[in-house]
Amino acid sequence: MNKARCAVLIGCLFSSLTACAGQQASSATSTAAVNQVVVMGGQQLTLVDDQQRCALRKPDQTLMPLDLPWPCQFTVDRQGKSHVETFGKVPIVIVLHFSTAAQNSPQCHSEYRAIRLINGQLEPSIIARHASCMGGTGDQKNYTGLFTW
Repeated sequence: MNKARCAVLIGCLFSSLTACAGQQASSATSTAAVNQVVVMGGQQLTLVDDQQRCALRKPDQTLMPLDLPWPCQFTVDRQGKSHVETFGKVPIVIVLHFSTAAQNSPQCHSEYRAIRLINGQLEPSIIARHASCMGGTGDQKNYTGLFTW
């Protein structure tokens, strides 16, 4: 009797662990997808892989090359959602690419560029490069300082 109960208990435990592992994998996948989609000025913009280069898919399905390597992502807020900074009435996002100097190296490098929606047009900034990896949403100067206003 006790062996049967233990077998049932162990079976339930294993299926619970499997279910939890599946949820974590699913959650990680949807987080990555969230970091590659943003709504700016009522337009949904999506980051896509265009021959190992990062590109922005606009609502009309055309691609804007960003001159950054793939993979790339938008900066994210504390809730893990893509962040849109507003300066004046101009919405701005940052697209990031991270890389390490060598495999298993603690050194991290980042490249990023801001994209603003101004006068109904998407405009990319110059590319900024750093010898560290930017986390979180960044400071407002990261969004605005790469443009001429």
